Amino acid sequence: MASDAELADLESAVDDLGDDAISFLREMVRTPSVNPPGDYADILDLLTNQYEGYDWDVEVAWAPDDLLDELDLDHPRPNVLASVTRGDGPTIALNAHIDTVPVQEEKWSYDPFGAEIDDGRLYGRGARDSKGRIAAYTLAARALEEADLLPEDATLVLALTADEETGGEAGAGHVVESGALDADYAIVEGSTYAVEYASSGVLAFRVNVDGASAHAGLEPETGANSVVAAARIVTELDAYGDELADEESEIPGVGGATCTPATINGGVKTNVVPPACSFTVDRRVPPDHDIDAAEREFREVVAGVELPEGTTATVEALSRTKPFRSDPDDPHVRAVAENADAVLGDVPVRGTRGGSDAGHFHAGGTATLKFGPGGRDSNVHGPDENLELSQLRDAAVVVAASVRDMDRDAE
Repeated sequence: MASDAELADLESAVDDLGDDAISFLREMVRTPSVNPPGDYADILDLLTNQYEGYDWDVEVAWAPDDLLDELDLDHPRPNVLASVTRGDGPTIALNAHIDTVPVQEEKWSYDPFGAEIDDGRLYGRGARDSKGRIAAYTLAARALEEADLLPEDATLVLALTADEETGGEAGAGHVVESGALDADYAIVEGSTYAVEYASSGVLAFRVNVDGASAHAGLEPETGANSVVAAARIVTELDAYGDELADEESEIPGVGGATCTPATINGGVKTNVVPPACSFTVDRRVPPDHDIDAAEREFREVVAGVELPEGTTATVEALSRTKPFRSDPDDPHVRAVAENADAVLGDVPVRGTRGGSDAGHFHAGGTATLKFGPGGRDSNVHGPDENLELSQLRDAAVVVAASVRDMDRDAE
């Protein structure tokens, strides 16, 4: 791990640059990048201007048109690759995503795009997930420069990618598979309360149910009610999710598999038997389970539901977030764990049920783990999402120190 003197120098540099990092985070939160729809034009301008201002080498890896067509995406998908330093040794990527989930503004106590600070916390969509991680990784890189501790041989790249919230195929998936970034190590968005060496895969499905319309008052029996059919499938999937909860992963922190019906849409009018209904489902697959088998099983559950006469159901795969699993004793995991212990105290090393772009990097042969700012009380994806600003500072110190150690490990 980093020496006491190095940690002290990095802490001093992080503290000197802390106000700038908070201002940067506030600008990002005030620049919506909600996905869907995934319009990243404004956040792209903010990021490229910021990093060019640091005199970093900035490239944008655009997802190609054929991939956008395949994924049915309306807006371009940019991925920002900002190289802080380049060397002949290992390439170290710090990865977070530029998109956020949508907002139900009526549920918020704060302006979701106001970046208000209250009692040491910054509130807003993306404050933690994942603009807070972008701010922390940026602060870590700047602190390494400020303290004159940038690894001499390594290449350090901030990889800020699109579409993590919808599977990441046009984001980290494209960056890795196209060869735009071939990293030896990656620290991917995570939290300060754990160093995570494994995460679940995520299968997102849409179940489309078809029926036939009829007058709901005069002759409902001549129609085929798609909403009733969908309800039967949802009920069966809910029971299936209860069964999955008993399938515990052997990896600490991951827990069991899950199956969660998430959104639903159907019908045309109150007095019409609904001819069509669709709903989406989130299926979490622990990294020590078979994700292909999980998809087959899901389809079998849907196919096995007895539906009302005249209705049919089909399953549409929306996205697949790859699971990943590193060895907790690998040097890159140990480096972050030891520095986290030095800065934060006793930080557990474990897995997580949350999906992320870590799976894309791991599948590409990159030694990967998850760590970054944020606590359990950050209310990720919910109203009043927030980040405790002290975690931004601490995560930056840990990441900066760990970048130096990863370079040493590769020597």
